[in-house]
Amino acid sequence: MTGTGDDAAALFERYRTPPPPDTTDSDRALAEAAERGRIAAVPDAVEVATYLWRPDGGSTRPPVLLVHGWGSRATHLGAIVKTLNRAGRSCLAFDAPAHGDSPGAVTSMPQVIRCMRAVAAAHGPVDTVVGHSFGGMAAGLAFADRPEPGEVLTTGALALIAAPSTIDSMTNRFLLAEGLPLERKDALHQVLTTDFGYHAADFDLVRVADRLPSRLLIAHDRGDPEVPVADAERLAAARPDAEFIRTDRFGHLRILFARPVLAALARLVRS
Repeated sequence: MTGTGDDAAALFERYRTPPPPDTTDSDRALAEAAERGRIAAVPDAVEVATYLWRPDGGSTRPPVLLVHGWGSRATHLGAIVKTLNRAGRSCLAFDAPAHGDSPGAVTSMPQVIRCMRAVAAAHGPVDTVVGHSFGGMAAGLAFADRPEPGEVLTTGALALIAAPSTIDSMTNRFLLAEGLPLERKDALHQVLTTDFGYHAADFDLVRVADRLPSRLLIAHDRGDPEVPVADAERLAAARPDAEFIRTDRFGHLRILFARPVLAALARLVRS
């Protein structure tokens, strides 16, 4: 059974409500080391918390924009920040709505895409984007006008780490975590269309693969328990020119600390 429309709407509210992220002393120290700010993303008028980490000695190049995952926060990308700072690059990031130090109780991928574009526009050009998990898929879709119309990102490089390539992966992950049958997926996607005007088919990185930057890095762990590596393989097949790194035994979160991934990011931003 898929339940009534009211049941599906209530389930969708849970679907777009992120869990609170862990905040450690390392997170707080990294936040204190950043230049802090707030930027409003229209039409939401949500002021998201922003962070800018500059390397020692500064940098004349545009910053690298970092996008965290679902239920996470910008400071969880600390290993990437330190790696790219050592490579001489500034890192720009934000806490998505309802995440970290940004207000709100719910959020969505279109809203995160709008925030990415607003943060990038407010800070001037960025030449590289790095996204993890949910944030990786949002980062890729920000280069196209589907599902979210508006001024698209135009950078020369993009890195997607443990990112789903289709909305099905995100929905399946949510349903499994809730202990619900995967058959509820169609009802959730129907709410997305009827209540919010988006089509599930538009949340697909393969459909916009030709819009992604020419320098594309895809990194995924073979044993990722949250987003199957098949998602990355599907996108890599559509973009055979991309650098595709498969790791082992890092899973969905520890891949952010994997030396092969950090080394590839350093190469990407130096090129």
